Amino acid sequence: MSQPFDTGLGLTLVLPDGAQAIEVSSAGPASRQFSLVRGEVISVVRDDGAALEFPDLLAWAQGMAQHYVQDFDAVEEAQGTISSDGKQSYAYAVTFNDANGVPRRATLIATLLAGGLFAGITLLAINAGQGLDTELVQELVDGLARSAG
Repeated sequence: MSQPFDTGLGLTLVLPDGAQAIEVSSAGPASRQFSLVRGEVISVVRDDGAALEFPDLLAWAQGMAQHYVQDFDAVEEAQGTISSDGKQSYAYAVTFNDANGVPRRATLIATLLAGGLFAGITLLAINAGQGLDTELVQELVDGLARSAG
């Protein structure tokens, strides 16, 4: 099961049951954060000027991943295109240890929706040796839509 959330950014995002909106986003302006039952944190940002074409999606995802490479010595785990009706999307996943030594995975997902609406999603999770949850990444892209109204 899943539930839709209005991000307040002109976007809705469908998340797994049990997800909760985080009251105050630490991801900066034009952002919203959510926590999932397994402890993942999802940050959504909207910046329609960040990407106009598919190459811009690659640049955004790779640029965001560089933050983790530079600050946390992250290593690339996977990257690739995500297929979803009416959207162009690209994801880049890196693994690293945070400042407290906790193993983590950051998956940076750049999505361009119809009409030039850009959304960047960061999926931050504990990396306990499990593989990248590609089903969750696909669900995030599929569940992203322009808000009605």
